[in-house]
Amino acid sequence: SLALLHGAPGREYDPAFRALWPTATAWVEPYYDSEHLRATVLWLVRLEPEAPEPLLIAALTHDMERHFPGGTQPNKAEGLWDDVEYNTRHAQRSSDIVSAWLRDQGMPEPFVQEVIPAIQQHEFGDSPAGDLMQAADSLSFLDVNAALVARWVTGGETSLNHGLRKLEWMYDRIRIEQAREMARPLYQDAVSLVAGEAEQPRASP
Repeated sequence: SLALLHGAPGREYDPAFRALWPTATAWVEPYYDSEHLRATVLWLVRLEPEAPEPLLIAALTHDMERHFPGGTQPNKAEGLWDDVEYNTRHAQRSSDIVSAWLRDQGMPEPFVQEVIPAIQQHEFGDSPAGDLMQAADSLSFLDVNAALVARWVTGGETSLNHGLRKLEWMYDRIRIEQAREMARPLYQDAVSLVAGEAEQPRASP
């Protein structure tokens, strides 16, 4: 189904992409944060209705390395959300896993070679496509993952200050002005949710 892509009505897609898309959406579904991946596609299409097909696949799959054993996690306890070494490793591993999967699906190499840098740049941008990916990733995170950050805080994985800093970083890193305007109310709502959850009294064990 191309339902995620209805933000670009009337657009024609390559037959190979149309065949790949339902397989890709099924592949990401078991990932614990698949809602974030789907929302990244929605925000990407809102920002750029004519986003190239490889960029749509990159948006849908950009965090998939976390679904497979052997990856790393951000240092939540220290709030090191902008750790260049960790984020670079995360993005590189995702691009390796996704590109191998795409080749297994029989996608042509030029298509794969457009997906790879888009995933590699989703944390820090660095090109027009990378900046789009970064913006869509941030918009999606602020839109659907505030509750996840609240669970990190209430579960003791990170402090309230670090949790709020995560939201701030996701907002501040957006380079595209239109995206920043879209993100501002999402950021404010996410801050309110996380702070409100943190203030709730916890039942005694």
